[in-house]
This record gives sequence, C-alpha cells and structure tokens, in this order.
Amino acid sequence: MSAYTDIFRALTAGKQLSAGEASALLAQQRQEVGDEFANALVQYAREQYPQDDRGTHASQRKARLRHGAVTQAAGWLRRVTATGRLTTTPTQRRAS
Repeated sequence: MSAYTDIFRALTAGKQLSAGEASALLAQQRQEVGDEFANALVQYAREQYPQDDRGTHASQRKARLRHGAVTQAAGWLRRVTATGRLTTTPTQRRAS
C-alpha cells in the first residue's frame, strides 16, 4: 500500500497519528513522488532523445548528451527525495 493511501485513510478516519508515524509516512510519500517524477523524466528522455542511427553524427551526439543530462537529473531527483535534503539550511542567528 502506498504512503498516500495510508495518509488518506488516517485523515478520513480521524485516526490520530503520532509525530513519528506522520513523519515516516510523509517521508515515504516524498520518496514515492520523487520516484514517480524520476521515472517520468527517464521516459521523457527515451521519447525525446532516442538512441538510434538517424541523423548526422553531431545530432546523435547532441541527443546522447541531452538524454544523459535528463537521466542525471532523474538520478538527482531520486537521491534528494530519498534523503529529504533538497537544499542546505543556513545557520539561523538569533536577533539581538
């Protein structure tokens, strides 16, 4: 069962989730959404930049480069949604 289903059932049933349970479900949901987006990017790369022998050598090279860039972006998306760290948080300072 997906995290979305678990979250939806808990909300609609009025089930009280502990902070740890809610955090775990949201992290699982974030990872599932990231995987779906990454899979969509890889599929897009396959459709837009096919690896075949059509065109000139230069156009084939450009298609390979673009396909590789999209595939790398998909890998990055999987990695950051799995860890939950999309950005680095700057040090917070107290106002004096």
